[in-house]
Amino acid sequence: MAPRIFITGASGYVGGQFISNMLGKHPEYQIIGLVRTKEQGEKLTSKYPSVQLAIGDLDSSEVLVEQSKLADVVIQAADCDHLNAITFIMQGLSSGQKHGFFIQLSGAASVLDISNGVGQPSTKVWDDLVDLDDILGFDETRMHSTSDKLVFSEGKKHGVRTAIVAPPMIYGKGEGIKEWSMGLPWLAELFKKRGKGFKLGKGKTLVSHIHVRDIADVLVYFAEQALGADGGRVEWGERGFYYAEAGENTYLDIVAAIAREMAGKGMIETAELDELTSEEANRLHVWATAMWGSNMRIRASRLRGLEWVPKQPGAIETVFEMLE
Repeated sequence: MAPRIFITGASGYVGGQFISNMLGKHPEYQIIGLVRTKEQGEKLTSKYPSVQLAIGDLDSSEVLVEQSKLADVVIQAADCDHLNAITFIMQGLSSGQKHGFFIQLSGAASVLDISNGVGQPSTKVWDDLVDLDDILGFDETRMHSTSDKLVFSEGKKHGVRTAIVAPPMIYGKGEGIKEWSMGLPWLAELFKKRGKGFKLGKGKTLVSHIHVRDIADVLVYFAEQALGADGGRVEWGERGFYYAEAGENTYLDIVAAIAREMAGKGMIETAELDELTSEEANRLHVWATAMWGSNMRIRASRLRGLEWVPKQPGAIETVFEMLE
């Protein structure tokens, strides 16, 4: 019987790309996608007819438990901070005959850093090999830390093999039913509304990033390893934490590229950038400082140790796509 994969966030940016990548490589796999509404499901199956639907949300305990119980692999690609969803999925996996694997798509926002000031660079790069103990020991004041810890504690409690994949900024046009992420498209929309681009402070903060098709490939790889002999090459369990990144740029490089492209298309009048304070930027968007004024530097040493390499073009090279 073909492997059965249950994925939450099937209609989302990364979840939809995972489905595209997985079916492109393993069309025989059974993929069951959690969607909130029948309408979302119809959009998904019109694009991927072989996908089976589970209608519900992350609070739908019966749906999550039952689908997880039947799955060989569960991928949580929806809201990573939804604690009930983690608990329900673990209950299902632990009660099933397959004793399936759990892969949580988290994020690297736990290392956001403005310690040198908004718009100023940080020298600290968080390496998931060198700094693993520190990363696993992050306290609950750090974003995603509570949910990450719950994944590992629930996995240990229920005997479920777990892994967390944590990407930084994700960019690029997706191939699922949701084509775009939030950060850079939101930024471009703000540039358009105000008629001019901006940077926070000097714009020298550094951000790691990964293309949506590359992060989806990482999830495909982890699912393949889970389905292999004894969980393959991935380390599962309480130390199964993996960053996923393909490089980094300064935010100045990124916003300047967006402004140049928009000016060239006549979407804004000039490629020049205003220099905004954190307070000014936060009036434009409540998350402005976190998204565009903070450092988020990671290194995916563990993933590269598994011989994974990114295949997609960089963040600056793909700016034009979201402006077409």
